Amino acid sequence: MKKLLLACLFPAYLFAQSTELSSIESLPVANDLPYFSEKEQAVQRTNDYKKAIDDIDEKLDNCTTQCEQLEHKKDQYKKALKDHSTKNGLPLFSILGGPGYMPETGLMLAAGALYSFSTNRAEEALQRSSVTLVAIANELDDGVGLGLRSKQNLFFDDNAIRYIGKLTMGKQNEYYWGIGYDAGEAQESSDDLLYEYNFINYQGNLTFETEYGFYIGPALQIKYYQPNQDSLPQTAIDDPNFQEFKDKPFSLGLGIVLEKDTRDFSVNAWKGHFLSFEYIAYSQKIGSDNDYQKLALDYRYYYSLAVGRVLAFYNQFQWSKGDIPYYDMPTLGGQDSLRGVYRGHYRDKNTIENSVEYRHTFKDSNHELTRHGMTVFTGMGSISENPNQLYEDIIFSYGVGYRYELQPRMNVRVDYGRSATESGFYLTFNEAF
Repeated sequence: MKKLLLACLFPAYLFAQSTELSSIESLPVANDLPYFSEKEQAVQRTNDYKKAIDDIDEKLDNCTTQCEQLEHKKDQYKKALKDHSTKNGLPLFSILGGPGYMPETGLMLAAGALYSFSTNRAEEALQRSSVTLVAIANELDDGVGLGLRSKQNLFFDDNAIRYIGKLTMGKQNEYYWGIGYDAGEAQESSDDLLYEYNFINYQGNLTFETEYGFYIGPALQIKYYQPNQDSLPQTAIDDPNFQEFKDKPFSLGLGIVLEKDTRDFSVNAWKGHFLSFEYIAYSQKIGSDNDYQKLALDYRYYYSLAVGRVLAFYNQFQWSKGDIPYYDMPTLGGQDSLRGVYRGHYRDKNTIENSVEYRHTFKDSNHELTRHGMTVFTGMGSISENPNQLYEDIIFSYGVGYRYELQPRMNVRVDYGRSATESGFYLTFNEAF
């Protein structure tokens, strides 16, 4: 009755209302997205979504009617654009930046990019590959600190071949407590422990799926760590290991990795298991300054309580033997391990960690998952010189986090973690585990 009255008195009103949305191209959303065998068709559909979004933006600039419907349609098309690109194996590129804080760097400015793509768009079941790059700048005592972090997750041949790489490099400063739990507990973090260093770290695993469902392949580890000799704190000067290896900055290791992976999506799993065994031998015979061995056993489990509700479990044991330099000893803490604990605060020949995280993605009024989520997490760990002494001293951390889906199933994460004596914010891509 109301619409009939409006039509009689203000026909132009209803005409505008009926044409506000109809003039925008109708494109599929949600579960109706097709797969195009021809790449040109997929690219054209991408352009169609972008044009429709631009058309809606123009109408919103002078919106008088159906503004909420236009906003809703715009959100649908923006989500459909990313889902379409994912389903059709097209690349996506996202950037972000802003201030941040981590215990290891203090206040900083960070800029990051996430690039995801398919190595073969004809393989619909192939996981999307991704490369992230984060650059940071922060203040040091005698200038500006710089850092660069990159992760590479590459998938080939229907997921039968995988390459996982991680690069960190730059110039930073760091607190040094020493080796062992007692050294870490001896004093709180302060500038009395601070020194500057240059570093380059790279680790890469290339694995191939076997007929038994396991992945196996070679592993590479490269570490270069050079402290500024003029800035050493007393804790470093008094530490025999630091003095022994301060002029042996380069470690090169080769090894093997064996994995079992049933996760539905490696960088943000909702269900499945991940088990990894990695052994690395560092030797002067291949150019390393140092001779030692390291082993890491990693087990993760993901349980879906409901759509968008996930419990994630992380367990890792690290072992080392030989002449292990302080800069490559197993440690706890940082953005991926016991968040809230300063990375390197606790280091020794052996470490163990057990963490759990609840991940919650919010839903809209239609009960569809939004791009926003939150997490709560807690964990405990231990370090020791001998494996049989693990868990004699326990280190705890806990915290909360915010998630924003920058690309389908690929998040920006902002975490705040606390431990008994420290805390920190962490801004980066994808999940901690």
